[in-house]
Amino acid sequence: MVYTQSEILQKEVYLFERIDSPNRETMKHLKAICFLRPTKENVDYLIQELRRPKYSIYFIYFSNVISKSDVKSLAEADEQEVVAEVQEFYGDYIAVNPHLFSLNILGCCQGRNWDPAQLSRTTQGLTALLLSLKKCPMIRYQLSSEAAKRLAECVKQVITKEYELFEFRRTEVPPLLLILDRCDDAITPLLNQSPRDQ
Repeated sequence: MVYTQSEILQKEVYLFERIDSPNRETMKHLKAICFLRPTKENVDYLIQELRRPKYSIYFIYFSNVISKSDVKSLAEADEQEVVAEVQEFYGDYIAVNPHLFSLNILGCCQGRNWDPAQLSRTTQGLTALLLSLKKCPMIRYQLSSEAAKRLAECVKQVITKEYELFEFRRTEVPPLLLILDRCDDAITPLLNQSPRDQ
């Protein structure tokens, strides 16, 4: 979404592989840049990789906040000391254009309630967006929506837990995160009528 493959090649990045791909070749003459979501599954794949490194040096970037216990597990797995850098780079969302992003989630609710995994993913995506924009917002939500309330509570909980990350320069008018429930949206169905609905 950010670079074309030819633009990345101009930066001398020649090979793209998924960390979960089986039978990857060992290429000790190359350095690896790993950009991963900090999920348990990805951390486990990275631990396996570091125990049997296929590259000479690893630069590891996580797209969101990673727990101290996961960092410790990675350090313990790096017995050959091939990790040069570990950083959090808050990009746990897809920037479609300068004013629109997506979390690429389909079917986040079960009826009118959140699917727990999708609520967690949405919370992670929103907090990564706030961190990348360096915003610690006031949070408002649609009072009539239990789903909007749950998401607002989860985002507030992360901001409270990771308060040090959200200490940005205060502005006169604080930013606002407004959470609305599209299930109660009366306008969109009118704008998207099919010919037989008219």
